[in-house]
Amino acid sequence: MIGTGTLINAIAIIGGGFFGLGIGSKLKEKTSQTVMHAVALVVVFLGIQTAFEGNNLVAILLGLVIGGIIGETLNLEAHLENLGKTVEKKLKAEKGNFAVGFVTATILFVVGPMAILGGIQDGIGNGYSILLTKSALDGLSSIALGASLGIGVPFSAIPVAIYQGLITLMANFFGDIASANVLASLSGSGGILILAIGLNMLGLTKIRVTNLLPGIILAPIFTLLL
Repeated sequence: MIGTGTLINAIAIIGGGFFGLGIGSKLKEKTSQTVMHAVALVVVFLGIQTAFEGNNLVAILLGLVIGGIIGETLNLEAHLENLGKTVEKKLKAEKGNFAVGFVTATILFVVGPMAILGGIQDGIGNGYSILLTKSALDGLSSIALGASLGIGVPFSAIPVAIYQGLITLMANFFGDIASANVLASLSGSGGILILAIGLNMLGLTKIRVTNLLPGIILAPIFTLLL
């Protein structure tokens, strides 16, 4: 069970990657920027919409605050950034190298918070709007990556599907035993992080969203305790 959202995401990466291989680097920079801004606005809207599903603001606040402290202490965002830089340095090669495109695209599509939040949303039965938006982002990104890094890019859909599919599967089990209030806190805290991603994409903020990720685990726990 990989989930409908993950299946759409994988198809978007494959389609975008092969399309990028075909057109090369013909897209104008301004056009790409405008399209990405349009997607960012949709991400902001999605974040606000999902955040309103939360009905226990105290639990969500505590979860995100304490989760943020944990994330900053562990320096999660910096570790992920360093991982990407390390892989990039080790896999320097000419265009067309399969490993470069495959690893670079996989890290980009797997490491973001939307992969986790989207997989959870799909698994607990709240639809797949997050992964649908992520599919648009990944599809556009894979066009650019396919044009510059070659044939390995569309094949990154395989690890993305496995990773997000496992998250969906675990969330499906969790959703079967969790109460409505717990799931609402999970959606509410996740929506706030999605909003933060959208604001970052627009260049309005520089929120370290990855460091806040522990909050989506803690918010449901505080809902149970409170």
